[in-house]
Amino acid sequence: MTTEEIRAIAVQNGVTNAFQYTSTKQVVWAIQKARGEDCCFLSDQRMACRETECEWRDECLRLVAEWRR
Repeated sequence: MTTEEIRAIAVQNGVTNAFQYTSTKQVVWAIQKARGEDCCFLSDQRMACRETECEWRDECLRLVAEWRR
């Protein structure tokens, strides 16, 4: 999923300032916050995640160098 697609999802979820965020992580966190969910995307919590229906799961659990998080 591209950053532009994620920003479109953010706007659909009521995030009015989605275009001010510079990273995908920030946009997903804004979406999670708007939905009343924990802001867990690419956080340290991700390795213990049990949410199998999460739409961000594949991207979140992908191995990423620590300096890029």
